[in-house]
Amino acid sequence: MTTAPESSKPNRRPWIVVGVLGCLVVCLLIALVAAAGYFVLLPQLTPVAVSLPSPTRVPFGLPSSTPTLVARTPTAAEPTKASASPTRTVGPTLPGDVLGVPPTTAPTTAPLVTATATRPAASPTPAAPKGKIAFSRCEGTCDQDGQKTVWIMNMDGSGARKLLDRASSPSFSPDGTKLAYFRWVDGIFVANADGTEAPGKKIVGDTFTRFLDWSHDGRWIAFTAQPGGSGNVVIDVAPPDGAAVKDAGARRNVAIGLSPAWSPDDMQVVFATCRGGCGIFKGNSSGGDAIPIITDDGGLPDWSPDGKKILYQKEADGQKQLFLINPDGSGKKQLTSGPVMHVAATWSPDGNFIFYRSPEGGTWGIWRMNADGTNPIRLLENVPPVDWAYERLAVSK
Repeated sequence: MTTAPESSKPNRRPWIVVGVLGCLVVCLLIALVAAAGYFVLLPQLTPVAVSLPSPTRVPFGLPSSTPTLVARTPTAAEPTKASASPTRTVGPTLPGDVLGVPPTTAPTTAPLVTATATRPAASPTPAAPKGKIAFSRCEGTCDQDGQKTVWIMNMDGSGARKLLDRASSPSFSPDGTKLAYFRWVDGIFVANADGTEAPGKKIVGDTFTRFLDWSHDGRWIAFTAQPGGSGNVVIDVAPPDGAAVKDAGARRNVAIGLSPAWSPDDMQVVFATCRGGCGIFKGNSSGGDAIPIITDDGGLPDWSPDGKKILYQKEADGQKQLFLINPDGSGKKQLTSGPVMHVAATWSPDGNFIFYRSPEGGTWGIWRMNADGTNPIRLLENVPPVDWAYERLAVSK
């Protein structure tokens, strides 16, 4: 069979080149048409706004996931949703009328309900604080000394446990290793903060001594007293080593008033009293004249760690609520509101948070909020206080 020579075969390369170029031209035309269509139609498209969901938090007044201490039937000291606000339960009384302080019975104008408070817009929450909270708790009706107890827990609400019996008005030493408290009805004692060696050392032997605050330098414990159970209610200070039990000269008077709190430098004490008007006063911790910060019938003040604010409670719209004010009396600001009380408040050691007590949701709980009043979270429930009117929560680093 004879084959054609190589040179006689038809040459297809020109046709292949033409085909490839034709495909490229067609693809380019299609791309140009698509781009033109996109820019023609773009103005007719309606933009859609996309919003991010708001950060979630525990609703104010609703139960959190924090476990209850015990399950028991609420009593008169622990209100239910259908009951009125509780009446404070006390033993030896410190009569408010001696100072002209308004009665401390809880307002009964509004029932305890699951409330939604009016709050400022939520602010960023600082890093969760670390440390301990000590607080009083009524066991049962709290009408017997043995039913008054002091508990301790972590600042996130975990690890709650009973620390002391026949106890209330706790206050930590500056290093957090000791706890001063009122032992019903023997006086003021200092015990180890882990509960060992209770009841501890007696500091003051008077029956009518409560509502304590330990100075930042650790040298003094300020407290409310009524020597002999009559006459003026006063603020005294005594050293934590028990010297005042043996030598009355180791104890000295600071002012007429109650529920003292030290300034950060321990040079002043802020307290509640009535002098031409009832409210929050401050004076030198060495004694002498006191001056009013505000006379709006407020009480239970607490100085912020940086010294720039004073936290206190007063009635607003029929219930006790929390307020801030500058030490010079300016800048008053309401932090809480609603149909139930918010009381017994204190600052976190770094000043970023405020811890307080409230019966929101139908049972007394311990709460935390940012220092500006936002982001309230219930840390623990079923913890009715011994005396919410004059007794703060206690915190340690």
